[in-house]
Amino acid sequence: MGDTFAYAGERIRILRQHKHLTQEQLGELAGLNPNYVGQVERGQRTPSVNAIHALAKALGVDPGFLLLSPDKAGSSIDSLIALIALATPEQVELITKIAETVVSSGYQVSENHDQHDAHDVEE
Repeated sequence: MGDTFAYAGERIRILRQHKHLTQEQLGELAGLNPNYVGQVERGQRTPSVNAIHALAKALGVDPGFLLLSPDKAGSSIDSLIALIALATPEQVELITKIAETVVSSGYQVSENHDQHDAHDVEE
């Protein structure tokens, strides 16, 4: 299956979890079999256009969002994108300001993520 649908399945799973829904609950909201939802999330089934629309509606996001391929692969980016997709416009504005502040500050995370000391911020 293509990367686009694998990313879609991952995003569906992340969004579902952020909304504290089970596959059964999402399936019910979308009018789809929960086993089918699980297969889409795991990348075992390619969802139809109708299924993408139904899942997006049930999750409260634009269907196109589910099909976007990220420039940088990784669950951290997908998780952040999912949170932003669920946010209100006011929350998106705040998230953007926070991100701009962090990036412009030059904040660097040390190689050893367990250590949180003054060396984590390089000026």
